[in-house]
Order: sequence, then structure tokens, then C-alpha cells
Amino acid sequence: MKYLLILLLLSMLSGRGEAVNITFRISSYPGIPENPEIYLAGSFNNWNPGAEDYKLHKTAAGYEISLELTSKSSIEYKFTLGSWDTVEKGVEFREIANRTIIIPDSTITIDHQVLNWRNIEMEQDQRLSTKTGDVQYIQDFYMPQLDRYRTIRVYLPPDYNITDNRYPVIYMHDGQNLFDNATSFAGEWQIDETLERLFRENRFQGTIVVGIDNHHQKRFDEYCPWKNPQYGGGEGDRYVKFLATTLKPWIDEHYRTLSSGNDTAIAGSSLGGLIALYAACKHPDVFGKAGVFSPAFWVAKKDIVKYVKKHHLSSSSRVYVDVGTEEGNNSEQNKAYLQDAEEISKLLRKNGLPESNLRLFIDKGALHNERHWAKRFPDALLWLFK
Repeated sequence: MKYLLILLLLSMLSGRGEAVNITFRISSYPGIPENPEIYLAGSFNNWNPGAEDYKLHKTAAGYEISLELTSKSSIEYKFTLGSWDTVEKGVEFREIANRTIIIPDSTITIDHQVLNWRNIEMEQDQRLSTKTGDVQYIQDFYMPQLDRYRTIRVYLPPDYNITDNRYPVIYMHDGQNLFDNATSFAGEWQIDETLERLFRENRFQGTIVVGIDNHHQKRFDEYCPWKNPQYGGGEGDRYVKFLATTLKPWIDEHYRTLSSGNDTAIAGSSLGGLIALYAACKHPDVFGKAGVFSPAFWVAKKDIVKYVKKHHLSSSSRVYVDVGTEEGNNSEQNKAYLQDAEEISKLLRKNGLPESNLRLFIDKGALHNERHWAKRFPDALLWLFK
């Protein structure tokens, strides 16, 4: 019997990759200051753009870092100068897709060329802005619950300045990525283009969208209400309190909004999806609709399950949940994203959310990035405000 158990264990482990040392080297890196600090950010470190453990060091061949990774797994990554404000860019400072590799079975060095960096784009090149319509910027908005300041971006519908209409409001996280490729660190959602098009096509009357910029060092902390021993977290409750009790009243006072919960949505992706659902459960009277895109429930799975069980949504709440089938770095992570989304959706139904008020959309082949969220946003919007 013992021999059979050993064979079974070996067979289970045989499909897994082994630890391999991979060196990431940048041999060409124009336009950066002398003695720069270059960092590697990716799916293996929760996309932290300035983690000291992932700082490259200078060598005769360039800048490099060696990591021990699991063979046969796939990873996504980019280089930064310490923050998403200084992420690498492509030709003519254009946004580039995440670098992707499948870890080989043997030790290798991967050479890279970085063409541009976003700090240069901000200083020298303003031609690539893709902002469409009326997007207003509120600089240095104070967050008393967190004692920080943040940029708030407000999109107004096409007829806002020529009518006396009032509008529903969507509060969205990662504001840098919503409206403009020039401010995005990972591609944009094209929220403004989508809403302008739907208005022209007479498919949607219009909504105000309030984008809250993330903090490049505190994103995980603010978007996760619970502590994760590896990544941080724990400030999500205060962040949600800021949205519900400070930012929303200010927006309602300064813009022509429909302020009821049924006219107010909260949405985000990944960790932004996690905190969107948390906010809807904590304040169902404030946020009556939630767009939960590719939620990273894995960072606090037990906690979010326990929280959803205790905090029931209103029977009139509407929740949109989606997930791609290729969200993770390997088949196990892909399966986890999908299973977590399905599990939480079932739990919401069990807690009394009507079947007609919950939508789970599985996007076959979709990855964990802004391009796929932008593609799914129109249908999510139209369903939420149906």
C-alpha cells in the first residue's frame, strides 16, 4: 500500500515543472538618466513596479536580474524605472503588450531592448493622447480615511453641457487606465470612446464615469480589505469608506447626478473587481450595481467568501461578473480564476440575489488585461443599466 501511495505521489508531481534559473537582461535602454534604477514587474510579484527584490543590477553587458522560476509555466512582465509612471514604452512611446514567455527546462539568459520609457513620453510627447469627449481632472483630491491625495478623472456624457439632465454614475478603479493611452500604464479601457459611440448609436443615454487613480505603491493595500501575508492589503475598508462617504457626496454636489443606489455602479478589474464586490456588499444602498471584471478573489478567498455570506445584497442589486479562461500563468491558475468566479456567483444567488440580477460571463480564450476588459465593457454596461 505504501509503495502504491509513493507511485501515486510521483505521478502527480511529474506533470509539474522544476525550478530553473532565468536571467532577464536589458542590453539596450535609451533615454534614461545615468545610473538608473530598473525594476522587473510581472505576474510573479503581483505587478509591483518598484519591489527591491526585483531590482536589476548593472553588469558589463547591461542591466540584469536572475530569478528562480518554474519550468513549463508562463509569465507576463514589463520593465519600469520604479513606478508605473515610468513603465517601458514602444516605438513613438506607444503602449506595448505585456512581455510573455514560457519558462524553459534549462537555465537561459533572455536579452531585451527597451525603446522608450513613459517618463520621457510625459515630458516630451503629448501627441498620443486618446482622450475622447469631456474628461475633467480633479488633482490632489484629499482622502481623509487614508490621509492621501489622489487624481480623480470625471467623464461627462456628450449632452451634459447642453441639457439639464441628471445621469447615473459609475465609480471605477485604476483611473489612469480608463480614458487615455497617454496616462495608462497597461493599456486603456476606452471607456470614453465606448460611451461616445453608444450615445451616437442611440443605444445608451449616457452616464458619468468617475475614475479614481490607483496609488502605484499602495494599490494592493487599498484594493484588498484583508491582509495577505505575501502581498499586503488591509486598507480596502477605508478606501471603500472614502468612496461612499467622501467622494460620492462630493460628486453628487458638484455634478448633475442621479444619486440613488439603483443609479450608482462601482466597477473594476482584478483587485479592482474584488474591491468592487466588497463595496457593493458593504454599501448596497450606495452602490446598487457592481461590475466585477476578472476578479482576483484568490488574494483573500476565505475572507471574501465569509464576507459575502454575512453581507447580503439588496434584492434590487445587479452584479455583473466575468472571467477569461486564460487569466493565469498556468492551467492551475486559469482554473482557479474560473472556479472562484463561479463559486462567488453561486454564493450570491444562494444569498438571495435574483437570477435575473446576476450575470456571469465566461470569455473563452481571454487574458487578464485591459484589452479584453475594454472588449467586454459595452455589454456589461448595457446589462447593468438595462
